[in-house]
Amino acid sequence: MPTERKIAQVAELKELIESVNIAIGTAYQGIPVPDQTQLRRSLLAEGATLRVIKNTLLQRAAEESGQPLFAELAQGPTALVTHPDDPVAAARAVQNYQRENPQTPFEVRNAVVDGQLVDAAYIADLATVPSREVLIGRIAGGLTGKIVELMGLLQASTRELAGLIDARAEQLEGTEA
Repeated sequence: MPTERKIAQVAELKELIESVNIAIGTAYQGIPVPDQTQLRRSLLAEGATLRVIKNTLLQRAAEESGQPLFAELAQGPTALVTHPDDPVAAARAVQNYQRENPQTPFEVRNAVVDGQLVDAAYIADLATVPSREVLIGRIAGGLTGKIVELMGLLQASTRELAGLIDARAEQLEGTEA
């Protein structure tokens, strides 16, 4: 018989599942408490959170929310790293922690990204994607460059047209004289 506490936890997990763009299933056992605190702080700085969950509660919440892929994250003792908006920031924060702490038992198992189940290699690749601001800057720079190029072509065409008109005018003046 489910207790009130477990019902509330399932409701919280269901709400969490429905509100995130990424949920990374991780193995966390064996991480010393100071390292866990450091991990949580580095994730929080990126807007991500780490939450240790009970697998049966996650499976029930995934079933109730109609998103069964989240149940796949429950493999052994599980901690979920989630981010509401930016999958790249969460992946980058996890990868940075693993790079800074090579001896850590903390490891990525799999993840759900925008409704798709992906493996740890995908998360590692996702961490290498530039931030949203950098990508927007690159797009804006590319567009600006093309606009400047178009402007130059139009100006050159206008100059050439004016030159052709002047040459034709001189040619017509030469035949009249």
